[in-house]
Amino acid sequence: MVFRQTITSIFFLIFCSSFSQEISGVVLDGKSNKPLPGASIYFNNTTIGTTSNFNGEFTLRVNKTLKTPLIVSFIGYETRIFYDFSIVENQNIYLYESINSLDEIVLETNDGWSRELKLAEFRKHYLGISKNGLTCRILNEEDIILSYNKDKKQLTAKAKEAIIVQNNSLKFLIATELNIFKVNYSHVSKDKKRLRINSVYYAGFNLFKSFSSDSSKVYLNERKKAYFGSTLHFMRALSKENLKKEGYKVYFAGVLVRTNKYIKVIPVDELGNMKVRISDRLNIIFNNEKKSSFESLISEFSIDNFGNHSPVDKIIFTGDLGSQAMGDALPLDFVSLNYKNNKDLLLD
Repeated sequence: MVFRQTITSIFFLIFCSSFSQEISGVVLDGKSNKPLPGASIYFNNTTIGTTSNFNGEFTLRVNKTLKTPLIVSFIGYETRIFYDFSIVENQNIYLYESINSLDEIVLETNDGWSRELKLAEFRKHYLGISKNGLTCRILNEEDIILSYNKDKKQLTAKAKEAIIVQNNSLKFLIATELNIFKVNYSHVSKDKKRLRINSVYYAGFNLFKSFSSDSSKVYLNERKKAYFGSTLHFMRALSKENLKKEGYKVYFAGVLVRTNKYIKVIPVDELGNMKVRISDRLNIIFNNEKKSSFESLISEFSIDNFGNHSPVDKIIFTGDLGSQAMGDALPLDFVSLNYKNNKDLLLD
């Protein structure tokens, strides 16, 4: 069984003023107490981000309903993750040099796979082979360190700094701090031309920035196509109990079923955060075309008001939803409500 698990994120800077506020702070070296200019401060799975100035200072406007972690990172330093960003306001944030330096493994060992093959496999499973995925280009492939383990039949990847992906279809630049990337193969032929996949798993913190010089706004329709039938769209529909209305049919053991018999959605607060319980592995068809399966490895998982589900590694998709990769990723604060005027809207 092939399954894919991802953590994705993106950045816009448009918010409803009634729900927004500013946080500020200073990013410092934890040992020398010197400022770290150019540190990245952003909310995972959103389009909200900034960098620290020459004095290490930053100010970031945020949405108070946002429930995704605040990430503070700097090359060569351990990344800080704040699940409660209110404690960051007007605070000194200390970063410490990473003890797990990649300098020791810059040179890839002779593991029987050429770098060209490993890069091709990385692109295929990280960016995907969809129309959107095939238009993506990694701008700094030289920073990616790839290794193949013959005994485990496993390809892994790390990076010396953020991987920069240019998505020419959806018009996003994506900076990814890749925490983990693994492709597990069930079969590898001697000539390496037949590679059978067992599972793909990758996760990290991502910052997306929109770019386009396309006056025809064609990319907006491409984003719309990517959104409907995506994991983000499915989770939002699930949390609002609108699966049928949004074009999804749910099957159990080959029989079309009422979703409330197998899925229980429990409100957590007035902001729209939910707990979800799923009793069995379910099959999903979107618009009578895209076919997937969906199961939870735990008794209960969460979906926040942005459609972000957690824990990500406990929710398993296969089929069309499981095959989606970074090339099809959209921001958590992206929403497709009105394309009549060719406008991208963001959640308030």
